[in-house]
Amino acid sequence: MGLEDGEVSLLKCLELAMFDGVCALTGNQVGEKTGDAREFDTYEKLIHAYHRQVEYITRQAVSMANKSQQIYSKYAPNPLRSCLIAGCIEKGRDYKSGGPIYGHGQILTEGIADTADSLAAIKHFVFEEKSISMSELLSALSSDFENSPEIYSKLSKYKKFGNDDSYVDKIAGEILEHFFRYLNTLTTFRGGKYSGGCSTFERAPGYGRAVGAMPNGHRRGNPLLADSIGATPGRDIKGPTAALKSVMNYNQRLATSGLVFNIKFEKSLFSSEKGKSSFINLAKTYFNGGGQQMSVNVLSRDELAAAKKNPEKYKNLIVRVGGYSDYFVNLSPDLQDSIIMRTGFEL
Repeated sequence: MGLEDGEVSLLKCLELAMFDGVCALTGNQVGEKTGDAREFDTYEKLIHAYHRQVEYITRQAVSMANKSQQIYSKYAPNPLRSCLIAGCIEKGRDYKSGGPIYGHGQILTEGIADTADSLAAIKHFVFEEKSISMSELLSALSSDFENSPEIYSKLSKYKKFGNDDSYVDKIAGEILEHFFRYLNTLTTFRGGKYSGGCSTFERAPGYGRAVGAMPNGHRRGNPLLADSIGATPGRDIKGPTAALKSVMNYNQRLATSGLVFNIKFEKSLFSSEKGKSSFINLAKTYFNGGGQQMSVNVLSRDELAAAKKNPEKYKNLIVRVGGYSDYFVNLSPDLQDSIIMRTGFEL
């Protein structure tokens, strides 16, 4: 498999669906023209526009990935490594040129929880309760909620993924499944198929800055964004069991490049045998329920805040970012804030 052939922000795709393919930050047409959202009289029409944007942007990512694969195949072959991969010698082809038995690729994704939270808010307030019109919503988003404090309050306080709420969890499962299944219809230059995953590493804050105001209460350019398949940091407020149950709504069998689930626990949890046993049972439950990867931090929020303020005193503090570990003081301020904001669970 290619490592990180590309990446798609589902939240940006939703923004494009609401603004007819126009980027809210630049005003440029970067997506398909899917129609004026003010004329969408059903939630299904919005979802149809969203799916079209996801598929369009995914095709662009795949097109660029295939061109990149072709260039690497021609200008950066690796005969030694090819000799160690089944199929290459038999075919007489480099591993970058279709030699291996499998030539699959992966396109990762960002902002899953933010997208689900946003769609849940639109579905409830615009199409079910009808307390906010689509025109009012788009106006509020365009002004970054500056002239719509009541709308902002409603949206930001509404249900959020990571709290074992079937309404929003079902939406999260559906949007991830749509993305993964569409990827499976696309082929790589290497002769395999594409599939998906979510290993955000340090990139989540950059994707947060790349979107405008969103219906989950996200403000324009705010770096805070879901940094794994879990909740947006700080939004999972009903405990670790609820957080796990939300994530287990995904069909994780469709992800072949890994689905990282970031979760943070307070240090006090591991000071007793009961706490350790509770954590082990929680982890076993997750993996028995189809979970792929749990990326665990055992940290104190106060300690992290102190490390950001006085980095020279915490040079040896290591954190699990989301697919890899690093010294906390080496991370960007935005990424440090994201890790600090993650809910610190107790059992």
